[in-house]
Amino acid sequence: MQGKFLVLVFLWLKNLAAFADFQEVPLRDSTILLKEVVVVTAQRMALRGDAVAESVVTQNRDQLIRLSPLSTPDAMAAMPGVWMQKTNHGGGSPFIRGLTGYHTLLLMDGIRFNNSTFRSGPNQYLNTVDMFTLSRMEVLRGQGSVQYGSDGIGGVAQLFFRDPEFSGRDEKIVTGRLYANYVNHDMEYAGRAEVELATEKMAVLGGFSYKQFGDLHAGGDLGTLHKTGYDEQAWDIKFKSRIGRHLLTGAWQHAVQHDVPLYHQLANGSYSRYHFNPQQRDLGYLRLESFYDSKIFNTVRYTVAYLNSLEQREKQRSGSAILRNERDEIDTYHGAAEVISSITPHWKVSTGIEFYHDRIGSTTIVINQDTQAVTSARGLYPDGSHYLNGAVFSLHAFDWNRFHISLGARYNLVRLTVDDPVFGETSITPQSTVVNSGVVYKVNPRFDLIASANTGFRAPNINDVSSFGVADYRYEVPNYNLGPEKSFQYQVGLRMHTESFRAELYAYQNRLKDLIANVPAAHNGQDSLDGFRVYQKENVNEALIQGLEIEVAYQRSWLTAFVNTTYTHGQNITRDEPLSRIPPLFGRLGTDLEFRHGFTWRLEFMAAAKQDRLSSGDQADSRIATGGTPGWQVFNTRLQYAHQHFRINTGIQNIFDEAYRIHGSGVDGPGRNFFVSLLIEISSRKR
Repeated sequence: MQGKFLVLVFLWLKNLAAFADFQEVPLRDSTILLKEVVVVTAQRMALRGDAVAESVVTQNRDQLIRLSPLSTPDAMAAMPGVWMQKTNHGGGSPFIRGLTGYHTLLLMDGIRFNNSTFRSGPNQYLNTVDMFTLSRMEVLRGQGSVQYGSDGIGGVAQLFFRDPEFSGRDEKIVTGRLYANYVNHDMEYAGRAEVELATEKMAVLGGFSYKQFGDLHAGGDLGTLHKTGYDEQAWDIKFKSRIGRHLLTGAWQHAVQHDVPLYHQLANGSYSRYHFNPQQRDLGYLRLESFYDSKIFNTVRYTVAYLNSLEQREKQRSGSAILRNERDEIDTYHGAAEVISSITPHWKVSTGIEFYHDRIGSTTIVINQDTQAVTSARGLYPDGSHYLNGAVFSLHAFDWNRFHISLGARYNLVRLTVDDPVFGETSITPQSTVVNSGVVYKVNPRFDLIASANTGFRAPNINDVSSFGVADYRYEVPNYNLGPEKSFQYQVGLRMHTESFRAELYAYQNRLKDLIANVPAAHNGQDSLDGFRVYQKENVNEALIQGLEIEVAYQRSWLTAFVNTTYTHGQNITRDEPLSRIPPLFGRLGTDLEFRHGFTWRLEFMAAAKQDRLSSGDQADSRIATGGTPGWQVFNTRLQYAHQHFRINTGIQNIFDEAYRIHGSGVDGPGRNFFVSLLIEISSRKR
């Protein structure tokens, strides 16, 4: 494979001039110039990318359209430093600096996606976000507890949804858009229709999406992976209204997926049926922003939100007549008040309070298909449990001569209450105070030195303390005496940036204490239930994660070239073994060439090294091959044609049909496939 790569690169360089007719026009929405990038996630307020000490990567709308990803997880997987584990075709769990699940915080328009039932390992929830609705994504690597609270130990991935745009004065605009994606081997048929209405003071955007994912076609001799397909429907609406010096934004999103198989449990023969049916997410929010000519109350922001997560699992073990229908529904209520202050031209502050309240509904219906007997059982969690998460925070950004300084602190209090029909009623109130600091020193206009340090925490959630039943390959029993997990992370880095060149390098170390881990236990004197070993969670582990992240990009008017690579090393100090599911060395490189008449061509190479540093849990996991996950290399190519009213993207992914698997995933990567996507946009203007 390396030989094919070298031949391909040689032929590309040899014939570069023959592609002819390069046009001297800037690439649209380019993000190579760091000083032109505005990031929000680092400090909860808009700051220039070169003024933050945090490690932030972004992906804008134009880049998302060019990628034509199958899903939101596939789009995020293209971002530097993000490793995307996929337990099934309908999932996607981002690893940021070696951590995933409830150690990585997901946000949607500033609102927490994580709820109190998120698991420690990979989960599928990111895939319930409709990629057609996104305007951009930001990934904050290495921290997030001070800015956003519990769970941000590994980092924060924030999804920003597209805003409707106001029209000019005395102008009305109606815009219609159609999107379509197709991937051969029947792997994807997807489409969306949307309408945007805009006036000077009111704008509305709404649409409906439908996606049908067929069984995944893997590379090499693996062929079609049966029982991996599913379908999805989604609709959304978002509005903005100007009212004097106020801006009111409201949104509602609904997405539902049907009959999503958990492939690895079916493929290994443990289950004859294990499906999420349905898997559903709703989000609604109202946000009022007021803008004043005041240093202290420059911007005042109020947010109220409602989130609903519904997961229903249909599980039947091979050879058994017992079908279990498990239903977990989480209603989350959110409120926040935040003040953005510009105390001086060189001192900006974000201060606020926020709370989240989860109410958990969890039930199980057991059906004996031989006798048709139907009985009720305890759900995975105690039905009617409550989880209240409240906090106050203050974040500061200073400019002083050649220094950009960031400081922040948060106090967080959690109250968890359960009334367990099996184990009784209990309540715990973990709390934590966390701080962060960072500095950017501008050696000269083109070179920055960076250093930052932060403390982090993750409060035990409903899943930790009360899970009772089969999870992966173990039987979990509750423990109501858990405390918060804690972290201390520091990083150093450097950035170089000119008009056409950008390079960033970060080295970090994250020390984790009181990590919650599953340890062998017993229930009613038995160490096994339903054929699974009994485990209970305890604060027992200490771990160390460290690594390097490198990004380089070069841009001219017709050419962009990029390369990034990530190395992560994780060690469980307590058990003296590698930390579980640590990604291998991985990265990607590529070029974008822009021609006359709207054509853009990309050649891309992605690779990962073998990962044979396995924990004892990894070695027992059927998703990971004996001896570790082999390394792999994948080549992709894309061609885009952009016109005033439409864009067409087409290309071939996994050109050499490599058989590969993302480390830790339960499903193999797609083989060679052809895709085409289309965007049509037509507007009507009236005065």
